[in-house]
Order: sequence, then structure tokens, then C-alpha cells
Amino acid sequence: MAELRALQECEPVFPPLGKNLRVLLVWPKIPDSFWTFTGMVVLLPEKTIMPPLGLITVAALCPPDWTLRLVDQAVEELTDDDILWADLVMVSAMTVQEAGLREVLARARRLGRRTMVGGPYASGEPTRMLPIADHVVVGEPDEVFSRIALDLEEGTAKRLYEIADKPDVTQTPLPRFELLKLDCYASMSIQFSRGCPFQCEFCDIIILYGRKPRTKQPEQMLAELDRLLSLGWRKQVFIVDDNFIGNHARALELCGALEKWQQARGHPVMFYTEASMDLARKPALVEAMVKANFFYVFLGIESPSKESLKEVKKLQNLAMDPVSCIDLLQKKGLWVTGGFIVGFDSDTEDIFEQQIQFIERTAIPWALLNFLHALPRTALYDRMHKEGRMLQSRGSSSDGTAPNFRTTMHLEVLLRGFRKTVCAVYDAEKFYARAWRSLENWKTRKSQHPAQQPTAGAILGILARSIWHQGLRSSYRRAYWRFFLKIFGRYSLDRPKIWLAVTMLISGQHFIPYARQVAEKVEGELLRVETELEPAAAPAGD
Repeated sequence: MAELRALQECEPVFPPLGKNLRVLLVWPKIPDSFWTFTGMVVLLPEKTIMPPLGLITVAALCPPDWTLRLVDQAVEELTDDDILWADLVMVSAMTVQEAGLREVLARARRLGRRTMVGGPYASGEPTRMLPIADHVVVGEPDEVFSRIALDLEEGTAKRLYEIADKPDVTQTPLPRFELLKLDCYASMSIQFSRGCPFQCEFCDIIILYGRKPRTKQPEQMLAELDRLLSLGWRKQVFIVDDNFIGNHARALELCGALEKWQQARGHPVMFYTEASMDLARKPALVEAMVKANFFYVFLGIESPSKESLKEVKKLQNLAMDPVSCIDLLQKKGLWVTGGFIVGFDSDTEDIFEQQIQFIERTAIPWALLNFLHALPRTALYDRMHKEGRMLQSRGSSSDGTAPNFRTTMHLEVLLRGFRKTVCAVYDAEKFYARAWRSLENWKTRKSQHPAQQPTAGAILGILARSIWHQGLRSSYRRAYWRFFLKIFGRYSLDRPKIWLAVTMLISGQHFIPYARQVAEKVEGELLRVETELEPAAAPAGD
């Protein structure tokens, strides 16, 4: 049993909740971002991309006599009746969900319901949560939740639970997938490992989950997939690990098991995941992933600047030329997308052009762009504090939000450069040209099969909505139609490529308009900065 430390002093006395609790689990809506694909979802029959895996994992830890409901606010509204039904409202959130989290907790308190909050945001900043939630859980509760549940039932629950030890995930139960409204999601999430072996200065994953990757057994993963199949799931599956290859030996073992599972069931799902750049140095693992029906991988590329990567200790990206790395992965069967950051101390004023040229050269259509932010408890956060550079007024890390510390590059230059990068990368012509080149570069294998759904009728519905919104009404319809005709002329009989090609086609409905919104947000910040820099007016003469 992991050590459980609790805040003991000056705590209110909470009445026992008793057995047979009614528990409402709430996932606040995530604000629009490059990640949410919000504009693209308009064209799909689903309502959002991914479910709250953390909450349905916690649900599996709850006592069997508790009655559980889940409300994902991306899928449905949270009503007062939902809250009043519950004895306990449990909320999880990431930092970007702070506003929604606070709103849910305030509503529950106003309606007289007990609240408990956990997840990445609460674990990173528990002192912000204590004034607004009755109970705060810091860390991974897998091995101690039975104790917390008993405390709630008996009236001995503490205000703050701090879980220091990292649980053995081979003992983590099957997530409660049946609590989800599965038809509302375009992609499903499962987790193989927690933790990452690297020490990137800006990353909070190693703080929250440790530097020693802990993995589930292949049998656990197959059981989760079988459960999803039994519930009718036949779409793509995201293995949500922050670094799927953190323990590459165990990842290789899993891929072998997944290949056999796929073959035995007719390849019902396809996978995608996140990995570090050194995946390109592990050809056996790449081959195994492709055989297991992985289609694409997100890489934390961050920057083409070696100096910036060294500065933040992202040394795994320096092991080989990044362009060669991406080219190799594409030729071996994995389509590549990636994340990019500006605002490092080592960034020079030509970093923006470097980023644009790198993204164009590697033909990465989905380039997720952001400023560097110092997240609580990270090495970067500590360094910025020691150097007196933290800006307390900027807590958000949402797209287009300037860094929350004083950058070495003048802020006006940084904002202008970021705006230029976003506009250049998501120019419609350039976006679809990269999408086309990425399809040409991606060398698929016979083992790769698109997911068995959607049905033919659903595909026709998606295309009809796409033609209406993108082909007839959008400002980028000429670029859309050129890409449309090219992909259907070239890849209509190539099932893996036409699946990804159509996905990229409709993703333009998200990325192109959203990039404009981000650019406008940055423009507003730029105007504010420029106003602050204007010299004061000279006093009027007598």
C-alpha cells in the first residue's frame, strides 16, 4: 500500500456519507485548441474526439456498491438535477480546464453537495483547489482509493490527500468504459504506461508520474480492447501514454501481442500514440507498431534549434537529424504529426522562419504550435522563480497565450514571430500541399487497415457536410477542391491512405479557421504590449 499523507490541521468535520453512495463524475469542457479538432467535429457524427480516461479509471477504483454517473461536458450539459442526485461530486481536470473546473465546483457547493477534485491540475496546484473543493487528491490514487472511499463513508475524510508513491499499474482495474456515451466519441483512449525516462525542463509528466515508466501487462491491454469490442467499438484507439516507448522493450512486447490480437479479430481498430523522437532509432519497434496497425504517431519535436533543445535538456531529439528521423518513420509506415514551441531562452529572431521551413520540409500537416510555459513544479518553473522571471498574471497555457515568464527575446518580437508562424503554417494552400506530400511520403504496409467504422452511410454523411461547409461555403474552397480531386483520383482504392486523406481533408475545417482565431488573439496581446511600450505624452505647454 502506497504511503498516504493527509492534511490534519484546522480541518472541518464532514459528516459520514455512508454506504451505497451516489457519485457524479464530471469532466469539464476543454476550451478550443489545436488538440480539440473542434471545427472538424462539426463535420462528424460524433460530438468530441476523446473521452476522460482518468475519470473512468477512477470509477473502476470505486466500491462496487457505489452508483456512478459520468457527465462529460463536451458531450452533454451538466444540470442542477445531476448535481442534486449525487452524494459526492468528483471532478478531474487539466490546467486548461481551470475555468470549467471552478464553475462545476462552485455549482456543487452552492447546491450543498460534497466535492472531491483530482487529476493533473489538482496534483500540480493543490493550494488553488483547497479553497474551492471539500477534498483534494494529489497524485495517483490507484492503490489508496479504497482507503479514501472508506474515509468518505465513515466521516473521517481529510481535506488533502497527498499520494507520494507511484502505484503498480499491473494492478489497475479495467476502466469503466460502459459509463461513456461511446457514440459521442471519434476516438477511444487506453493507457499502457505512466512516466517518462527523460528530463525535459518544461515537462510536468516526469513530476506527476515519475521518470521510471511503469507499464501494464499485455494481457491487461487486450482485456481492455476486448471490453471495448464487446461494447461495439470499431473506431480508432489512442494509446495515451506521454511516451509510448519510454520502456521500449515492454512496448515491443505489447506490439507483438496486439498484432496477434488484430489478426484474430480481423483488424477491428487502428492505433495512434505519442512517442519521443528516438523512436526512429528503434527499427524493430517501428516495424512491430506497423504490424500491430498503428497508423500515426505524435512526436514532441519542439524546435529545430539544437541550442534550444540543449537548453531544456531535450537531449533525445539530438541523437539523430530530425528531418531524417521523420523521413524514416514515414517510409517505415508511420505517418507523423508533432508539437512545436517557441520562447526558449536560446531562440533567436530567425527561429520563426526556422520553424516554418522545418514544418514545410518534413511535410507535417498537423503542427501543434504554442509558446513555452513554465508549469508548476517543473524544473523550468523553479528556474524562472529563482531568476525572478515569473509573471503571476499569466496562468493559462492555452493556445496563443504568451509565456508566463519574462522571455529573453523581446515580447513584441516573440508575439509577432509566433503570429507569423501560425499564419504561414495554416495558410490553406500550404496546409493542403503539406497534407498531399505527407501522403506521398507515407509508405503503408499490408498490415495496416483503417478502423472498421464508420459505415458507408456515415462516410457519405461526412463527405456531404464537408462539401457543404468546406467546398461551398469556406474561404479556402479552391485549395479544398484541389486536394479533394487529387486524393480521390490517386488513392480512392488505397483504403489506409484514403482514410487518412479524408481525415486531413476535413481537418482543414478546424485548423485553418482556428489558426486565424489564434492569430487574432496574439494580435490583441500585441496591441496591449505596444500600448504599454508607447512613451508617455509630453505635458502640454502653458
